[in-house]
Amino acid sequence: MNLIFQRTVRGLAALFASVLITACGAHSTKQSTETFTVYEDAPKMSLLDLGAPGKSLGDVYHFSAALHSTRGGPVTGEVIGSKTLVKVATDANPNLERRAAILFFTFADGKDQIIACGAADYTASAPEFEAGQSVVRPVLGGTGKYMGARGQVTSTRNPDGTYTQAFALLK
Repeated sequence: MNLIFQRTVRGLAALFASVLITACGAHSTKQSTETFTVYEDAPKMSLLDLGAPGKSLGDVYHFSAALHSTRGGPVTGEVIGSKTLVKVATDANPNLERRAAILFFTFADGKDQIIACGAADYTASAPEFEAGQSVVRPVLGGTGKYMGARGQVTSTRNPDGTYTQAFALLK
């Protein structure tokens, strides 16, 4: 009888565990996406020349700009960030360097934030990428209404020096 009892308890435990795993792991494989766009003023840039004078690894551009939910509309937030030179131009590519950027998009007086980070190629002679060019960076997270945010932001530089920031966040 003890053997029957042990097998029954093990069977019920296995059944309970499988039901629990199935219930806790059940989720939709179809993810929804929240998309929105903000419009960034031309950023104010400041170069911090670190290391050897002139272009060298570790040089940092710090920047900030106002954000608008519509072009020319009221200010709804701010982007602040930095771009660090991580790969200098080479003889093979004398006009191209790589910079790693971290961007903090803040809304609602800083209560709602989205953090994006990524590396992109830039023309060696300019602090920003070419007008008309887009760079896609991963969204690493957020706070407030963006808590747990993940997805990507596509930054497009406009001919007038402003940017269009298009977010695609997974829900």
